[in-house]
Amino acid sequence: MAIMLNLLPKDSMDKETKELRAIARFYKDTKRGFATNDGYYAIPSNGKSLAIVHNGEILKFCRNEQSARNFVDKLRKRRPPKV
Repeated sequence: MAIMLNLLPKDSMDKETKELRAIARFYKDTKRGFATNDGYYAIPSNGKSLAIVHNGEILKFCRNEQSARNFVDKLRKRRPPKV
């Protein structure tokens, strides 16, 4: 599991970053699914599968949480973070 750290002071973050972090903190203790600080969500759907969502678009359906996390990690490597 990858952990993103932002070393910027909390005051210098933009409104969108603060909101995404708040959402990720809210969903950190869920039993199924997860949310990341950069806006990726794994939402339970159709029983056991998880839908990976980013910017309102369903990217993929994964069978379990580990494959969903691996998919999100691959996407992070391909898409550079916003500066």
